Amino acid sequence: MNIGTKIQSLRTGSGLTQEMLAEKLNVSRQSVSKWELKQTLPEIDKIVDMSRLFQVTTDELLLVNEDMFLKPNKNMLHLGSIYLIVKNFKKSIDFYEKLLSMRISTINPNIFAEFYFDGKNISIMNESNLPGHDTSGTGDNKFVLNFWIADLKSEYDRIKSLNIGTVTEITNAHTMYWFFNVYDPDNNKIEITGGYNEDRGGENMNTKECQSCVMQMTKPDDFGTETDGNTSTDYCCHCYQKGAFTWQAASLDEAVDGNIEFWEKEGNESDDEFRSRVKREFSKLKRWKTA
Repeated sequence: MNIGTKIQSLRTGSGLTQEMLAEKLNVSRQSVSKWELKQTLPEIDKIVDMSRLFQVTTDELLLVNEDMFLKPNKNMLHLGSIYLIVKNFKKSIDFYEKLLSMRISTINPNIFAEFYFDGKNISIMNESNLPGHDTSGTGDNKFVLNFWIADLKSEYDRIKSLNIGTVTEITNAHTMYWFFNVYDPDNNKIEITGGYNEDRGGENMNTKECQSCVMQMTKPDDFGTETDGNTSTDYCCHCYQKGAFTWQAASLDEAVDGNIEFWEKEGNESDDEFRSRVKREFSKLKRWKTA
């Protein structure tokens, strides 16, 4: 297994998008994409940073040894967020910023704040926004355990069939955030999130390609948004935001020019054959079909 494949497997296994990993390593998303596509190799200092982030040795990243590395199975549950439910939201954020020596990664004011730490997501949840939660030690809902999975609808059907406890309906709490809850015998809440498309009967969003740049959209955060804030099922977050394209290529040729660096040649293709193949693929996309 090459280093690009290892980086991709570790990234997706940790629930990170290319953009999130790039931010942690202080590089561009294009750099991460090139590593995963085997077009370039990361610098030594970035390899060291990734070994720390993913808690593997540099040898595990560099050595080509299948036995040393397990591919994450997208059909299995992966630990998503660790939720710390707190009474004093602002003081807790200040405490954990100092404890972890880092600023919060994302925040929804007065609801939750997230730290991306050691490849995991620690969320500080404001108790006042969690109806029914109890921290006295005697009531129910003392914690929320969060998991993510690629195909939320299939996992929902699987858990419903087990008949192991109460299961809520699949719900959209925020834009591009789908989840359902299952309750354990002590009535503690387990939240499961993942890819879901309400308009297409729960069709897995994680198998889609952006119809503008061909980027694989594998997580809810990868999808763009329409003018009303709803998720775009056709375009990625880099190409399409709030119902408009973020980059305005005037022609199919310009679209190919802007993305061909992320493609690989096949066999003994000449430069002209390579470009023609990429152009054919782009011409199949919704945005460029009539270009």
